[in-house]
Amino acid sequence: MKVNLVNLHTVTSFLYRQATSVESTAKQSHSCMMMSVEVQRYTMLLIVVVVAVVAALVPVASAGQCVDAKPGANFTNERYYGLWYEIGKIQTAGGAFFEKDCVCTNIAIKADPSGNAGDAIVTNSCRKKTPQGQYLNATAKLIQETVPGKWQESFFPFAPTQTYTIIYIGDDYAVEYDCESVFGLLNYCIHILSRKPTQDPDLTKKLLQGSLDMGLNSEELEYVQTLQEGCW
Repeated sequence: MKVNLVNLHTVTSFLYRQATSVESTAKQSHSCMMMSVEVQRYTMLLIVVVVAVVAALVPVASAGQCVDAKPGANFTNERYYGLWYEIGKIQTAGGAFFEKDCVCTNIAIKADPSGNAGDAIVTNSCRKKTPQGQYLNATAKLIQETVPGKWQESFFPFAPTQTYTIIYIGDDYAVEYDCESVFGLLNYCIHILSRKPTQDPDLTKKLLQGSLDMGLNSEELEYVQTLQEGCW
């Protein structure tokens, strides 16, 4: 097993400084409210420790980097808002954490009224294994839209974000590419989307090939079609 010792040393040093800071602050806290804040900080620190140590000790599966993909030239936020059905996907193991057992997958996009200009909310929904299976969903925020169609996606506060880019979009189709590289581990997803649960196979093939030509599938993973039949 190849251990990333540089990352482990860096993370350990950072955590030691943070723990020292928290301990010093805690000694100065006397009220119940301050104790509650310190407990929350210790809890968050523990989460960071677990994630950092695991990431540092896991074998380095890929030394690749995310592709700086460009959004579709005809993209507008309003064009992307609404409901989309997933026709198929390419995902690394980390990218498939939520969707591993998903069928009937769809995503809903809307503007975030409480965010900055361009911010949006994306809700990912699916059924587990069968169209009658358990309903699953995960909501994320799309923030820091540097150019139309390119955001950072955030699922949890303080957690690393990932790039989220709409590389193709039309009236009834879109392709979304998200990617992150943390502690030398590369995770990415390519999602072929449609306004309907079905899509012309020739269009799907064209969108998929265009994504591959951009070098987005650096791990050469297989394309997996998403089950939509019997879902609606």
